[in-house]
Amino acid sequence: MIISTVPDIKLRLVHLLFFLLQTMASAAQILTVITILCLPMITIGSLVLLLAALNKSIGVRKVYVKILAFIFDYATRIKRNKEITIDPEASTSATDDPPDKERLVKEPVIEKSEDGLINEDTTIIASPTAKSSSNSSQETNANQQQESDKLRQRRGQKTTADETDLEKSTGSTGQGVQFKLGDIMDYTRQGLEAIVDDEVTKRFTSAEEMAVWNLLTRTQQSHELFSLRVSLLWFLGFIVRYCILFPFRLCLFCLAIFWMMASALFLKYFPNPDTKLRIGFYVNLVLHRILSRVFSAIITFHNLENRAKRGSICVANHTSPIDVIILSTDNGFSMIGQQHGGFFGLVQRTLSHTAKHIWFERAEAKDRHMVTEKMTEHVSNKQNLPILIFPEGTCINNTSVMMFKKGCFEITEAPIYPVAIKYDNRFGDAFWNSSKHELFQYLILMMTSWAIVVDVYYLEPMKIEEGETSIDFARRVKAAIAKQGGFVDLDWDGGLKRTKPKADFKAEEQRKFYETLKTE
Repeated sequence: MIISTVPDIKLRLVHLLFFLLQTMASAAQILTVITILCLPMITIGSLVLLLAALNKSIGVRKVYVKILAFIFDYATRIKRNKEITIDPEASTSATDDPPDKERLVKEPVIEKSEDGLINEDTTIIASPTAKSSSNSSQETNANQQQESDKLRQRRGQKTTADETDLEKSTGSTGQGVQFKLGDIMDYTRQGLEAIVDDEVTKRFTSAEEMAVWNLLTRTQQSHELFSLRVSLLWFLGFIVRYCILFPFRLCLFCLAIFWMMASALFLKYFPNPDTKLRIGFYVNLVLHRILSRVFSAIITFHNLENRAKRGSICVANHTSPIDVIILSTDNGFSMIGQQHGGFFGLVQRTLSHTAKHIWFERAEAKDRHMVTEKMTEHVSNKQNLPILIFPEGTCINNTSVMMFKKGCFEITEAPIYPVAIKYDNRFGDAFWNSSKHELFQYLILMMTSWAIVVDVYYLEPMKIEEGETSIDFARRVKAAIAKQGGFVDLDWDGGLKRTKPKADFKAEEQRKFYETLKTE
């Protein structure tokens, strides 16, 4: 019996050995396939890491954007030709008019007569024809600058009108109020203008319709329905963005996270603090350069001699959370903000190993003086990185600059380095509408956009002048950023994005109206 079982044991061992060999062969084949599939990604990831460390570019993204611009123009021409075919009468009238002449459009002009009534007259004004889409970005800047000038002119006209109404409402001897129904017409007109063309709330939504469609349905322009060719271009673009670009960018994002964690772990046990901060400076540069490639960002920096120096404060207009990534590809900054938990808390603690950042508790955030003291202490050490602050306090849609909070402008020990960040929304809208999208949704939208094209303008450093208040200093810096970036300069508080106007502001407007009616 025992003798008969020996061959059975040997046979089983042979079967087990054969099974192990088959398993190892299958595993080797699977590993070979995975290696072949991942080899391009590993190679590209290594190349991206090398280029980010050397701050170099091989020009692929610029060629990619030029090809996109050509495709966008082609799709827009198809759309326009389709519209002309659909509306032949409009095509005929457009053909009859000389292309270089200006069309005359009749528009009603409302004037106020001496008796307080409104007279409606018809005036002929010239309306220039539309320019080519290649100059769309320059037209946008010019239009925004004109809008800013109109707002300033409107404010000046309002003051003049109020003074005129005051003279009308008061008798010739100034002894009594001669109230007329027409006295309220200006006030009513201003209210209707605020409803029809609200200069505040439209800054918290995506920008207006673009002259050139970028094949993204999120722009709320259903141009893909105009033509079969446009529909095909849109579908191919969808496949490219979600099936090619998005997976690749997701891998780059994972590479950036791995680089951040590995670098922080290395620097955590680094003995020399000064050497640790110097290495951390370059670690941050490489990190943000990798992250900028996650969005295929093409960044053009202007006036590099005005780059923020150590021991200073850098202020910029705020459009998106990726503003920090854009600026940090060229310079190192110390962040200031409230401590968070979860993933963001992990990122804050990790970044604290690479630079000196200012994090404060929720209770301390309400103490403005404590935050100011921490900032003053930071800038007093000229070896510390410049502090990056967005004084608007919220994201604006890159068409205007709203009121700057005065906190950082009260610090007179350090110069202020203004920065204007101007995005080109033809390839992707960088604005974060936080009331519509969560941060995770916003990042997905950015990673599935075509690209992020942005210009960064460094402005000359500014200091508070003698006798100038911090509020006036903040307005002067804001005006400089608005002028450089071609933004509309607004005095409204960005906090109106989530809150109602303050009661004292309403009272001030009511007081101004009352001044036009009362007796001198």
